[in-house]
Amino acid sequence: MSPLAGLALTAILLLIYALALRVVWHKPFRALGILVAGMSIHNLVLMILLRLDTPGLAVRIVQSWKEGILLLLLGFVLARGVASWRGGQRPQLLLIDWVMLAFTALVLVYFVLPDAVTGGHASLTQRLLGARVLLLLPLLYLFGRVFFTTDRADLVWNLTFVGGSAALVSVAGLLELWLVPTRTWVDAGANLLSAWFGFHYHGPAGLPENFFQSAGPGFYLRRMVSTYVSPLPIAYTGVLIVHLSVTLLVHSGRDRYRLLRAGILILLVTGIIFSITRLAMILVVLEFALLAAIWRRWWLVIATALVTLSVGAAFYGYPHVGPLVTADARSVVHRPSQLGILSQNDPSAAEHSATLAQDLQYVLQHPLGAGVGTSINRFGQAPGTGESALFDIFGEIGFLGGVLYMAAYGLVLIYGLRAWRRFRGDPLLSALAMVSLVGALALGPITATSDVWSEFTVTFLLWWAAGFTVSLANSRQAATTQLTPKLRRRSA
Repeated sequence: MSPLAGLALTAILLLIYALALRVVWHKPFRALGILVAGMSIHNLVLMILLRLDTPGLAVRIVQSWKEGILLLLLGFVLARGVASWRGGQRPQLLLIDWVMLAFTALVLVYFVLPDAVTGGHASLTQRLLGARVLLLLPLLYLFGRVFFTTDRADLVWNLTFVGGSAALVSVAGLLELWLVPTRTWVDAGANLLSAWFGFHYHGPAGLPENFFQSAGPGFYLRRMVSTYVSPLPIAYTGVLIVHLSVTLLVHSGRDRYRLLRAGILILLVTGIIFSITRLAMILVVLEFALLAAIWRRWWLVIATALVTLSVGAAFYGYPHVGPLVTADARSVVHRPSQLGILSQNDPSAAEHSATLAQDLQYVLQHPLGAGVGTSINRFGQAPGTGESALFDIFGEIGFLGGVLYMAAYGLVLIYGLRAWRRFRGDPLLSALAMVSLVGALALGPITATSDVWSEFTVTFLLWWAAGFTVSLANSRQAATTQLTPKLRRRSA
């Protein structure tokens, strides 16, 4: 295939990227919405470029769009820091700030330590990829702190991009799940994308194993992968954004966007369910129950019941209606009667549990950590952990690094509660606070069972929201001054 089409698409993408950089240059806080929305189509765009035989350099340039934005933001932070220092202003650091600084320093130390000291065997590429994942956490937190704003237009911008992109992912996912044959993903370049990222999978027709859920011997049930080309970011991002969406809907009253917000919420839940990510499906039920208790709205009680029924129907009914394929990705016409995704003998669950047990054993065997990058399953077998974000941190930078990470995560929850209690009457401010509170609380079990921080959409949203929430919780501005006149009357 001629690469001209790929180069033309690259030119269009670079033009869009230039416009995005212009927005970030003038309004750095809006980078949050751009990063989250951009990552929602990142994999699909790369897959298309690879399928068009686009030159590798052009693909790499497109792939590095997110790093370009992050470097620009870091430059802004350094410039502000230098200006403040010269002006005699010194930052007043909180406990969580010191924890994040210590975590950052530890990651950098372990990155440069030689294998002879750590006992690890990560390549330079694995070290760089591992450092990128770990350093993103404090970096995004820093951006949330430094670029904190209560400007209504900026908040609306970010929430629109975050919620809107999630809804579009669900719409695209429903279309591809029910209307696009599985073999089409192979023809469209899904395996090329896997190879580009340094992975080699053994699912039907060489597709990633997580495209499917085992439904019985020799039968594989399709999961929604959408524009992420993976079901996991659909589920995990949805788990975070549900709280944001519910918070805005609680405060929407009778405004003209209420039905739109309700539609986005329905699409979010639909995406989580059809991703067939079982832990996320269970957690979304618990989330709605918690949100119903927090906001005390009758419709949230009804919504909790409906979500519970929908999740139950998916567990027991989806195997009988969902797209089913064989080991060579051929569609199954005559569906067997004995199919299910909750079997005690589920090989997927058994393999996942065994891998988690191995990761735990590895962590216990390396209490001081084996070095940054030892959890990266790319460009060769990972020499360490790789199944759990929590175990990855303990395995790479030791128990001290793991304790610092857990302390930071716990403090994010505390500040999320504090910010929500101060600003719960303001839908725009409390939305991101709810991401740091209920979203982080729900994501906790997922961090222990999945390498969730490698899903950058989740990482961008949670840790930027965490920094924003800490600044919001310590804002000297009274909560009542943030309320719109309509909300202030309603709260009276």
